[in-house]
Amino acid sequence: MSGLVYVFTGEGKGKTSAAMGVATRSLLIEKKVIWIAFYKQESWGLAEAKLREKFVNLEMMFGGKGFRISNFDKKIMKAGKELKLATVGNGAKVVDTASEEEHQLAAKHNIELAEEKVKEQPFLLVLDEVLNAVRDGLLKSKRVIDLLNMRGETHIVLTGRGLPKDIEAEVDLITECKKIKHPYDTGKLAVSGLDF
Repeated sequence: MSGLVYVFTGEGKGKTSAAMGVATRSLLIEKKVIWIAFYKQESWGLAEAKLREKFVNLEMMFGGKGFRISNFDKKIMKAGKELKLATVGNGAKVVDTASEEEHQLAAKHNIELAEEKVKEQPFLLVLDEVLNAVRDGLLKSKRVIDLLNMRGETHIVLTGRGLPKDIEAEVDLITECKKIKHPYDTGKLAVSGLDF
């Protein structure tokens, strides 16, 4: 039997949290888990990064360059670096500090890392926000499908917004997280321990 492929997608919150729940279950029964984040950075101080201190059977890599913003309001230069600014929700500003090339290189590095790690045959491989990378044009869906075809007994979780039909055809479970209401829309920021 091949490993199963789970997808947590949609515009609502909870995709990474759902993947974290699956990963935690695997860790608690002493299975090997590898987690690769396609957008999140090590420097963000994410609570989930602390799991590495608790579980010797967990490898976590945060290889992103932050969230890619293609629909931005304006670009500014700061300390010789181009920043893209966008307005979201109730008017809050978000910033993309990486160039398009930096985003592409990070996605390429992360998928290559996933291809190497799947050869180790961990029990579970989580590719957090890999679907965002496909949607944003940083990765081709074929590259993700090729990785899925390499999985053998490894179970894989894919998260992110957008699910191309060709990837959908290759997976076993799809859960859509639908946004009904979100505190960010009323100006409330993310809460440590709940959101990151």
